[in-house]
Amino acid sequence: MSKRRGFTLIELLVVIAIIAVLMAILMPALQRVKEQAREMVCRGNLRQYGIAQVIYLDDNEDRYPYSWTSLVANERPVSGYQRYCRWHDPRYPADGPFWSYLPEQKVHLCPSFKVLAKSEGQRHPSHVASNPVVPYYSYSMNSWLGSKQGDPGGSSATDSKGRGGVRKRAEITRSKSEVFFFAEENMWRRPGNSNVLNDNALCPDGRDWFGTFHSAPSADLNAGTINVVFVDAHVQKVRSALKADTGDRSEMEFGRFEKYGWPNKQPFQ
Repeated sequence: MSKRRGFTLIELLVVIAIIAVLMAILMPALQRVKEQAREMVCRGNLRQYGIAQVIYLDDNEDRYPYSWTSLVANERPVSGYQRYCRWHDPRYPADGPFWSYLPEQKVHLCPSFKVLAKSEGQRHPSHVASNPVVPYYSYSMNSWLGSKQGDPGGSSATDSKGRGGVRKRAEITRSKSEVFFFAEENMWRRPGNSNVLNDNALCPDGRDWFGTFHSAPSADLNAGTINVVFVDAHVQKVRSALKADTGDRSEMEFGRFEKYGWPNKQPFQ
C-alpha cells in the first residue's frame, strides 16, 4: 500500500515565491490595461461633447455658451461657498445650459480623473474639508470660445467698442480641427501653473493649462497627456505646452499660450 506524500515546507515556499514574482510582473501590466480602458471611456465622453456642441449651436443661433457657466450656472450656489470645490460637490447639481444637452452624468466625468480624486482631490487650492470629494465633472471649455476676449474682466458682456460677447461658430477663422472645445485639467497645482480645475473654463492665455494625468508615471503625475475634443468634433490626445519639469516652452503658441486655444487665423496681438 503506497503512502501519499504532501508538499514540503520548502516546496510551498518556492511556489509562493513564484506566484509573488508573477504577480509583481503582471500587476503593472494589468494597471496599464485598466488605465487604457478608462482613457477610452474618456475619449468616448468627449466625442459626445463634440456631437452635443453641434446640437447646442443649432439651437442657440450658432453661439457658444459662456465658458464660466457652461456646465454649472453658478460657481457659488450658496453664499460664502468656495468655488474651487464646485466640481466635486454633488450636493449642488449641475445646472448650466450645456449640461442639459448631455444629461447622462457619467459622460461628464473621466474615469481616470475619478480614481485620482480619491488621493488628489483635497490638494486643490482653498479646499474646504467639510465639502465631499465626489467628482461629477472633469472637463473645461475653451474660454476664447465662450468670450471673444477670453474673459479677462469676468464678463461676457459686449463693451462700447464691440469687444467681448460670446463667439459664434462662423467667427472661428482658424481651422476648426486646430481649436479645442473642451479639454481636461488637473485638480492640483504644478510648477508654472497655480490655476486648476475650479470652474467651467480653461483659459489658454497663460492662466490655465492642459492636464497631465493620462499615461503618467505614478511618481510624476505632471508628465502625462490628456484628451481634447476640437470644434470639428474629433478627439485627440495632447501634451501640455507647459513643461515646467524641463523648462521647455517650444510648444507654446505666441510664446506663452497653451496650444489650440486661439480661434483666429491671424496671430494674437
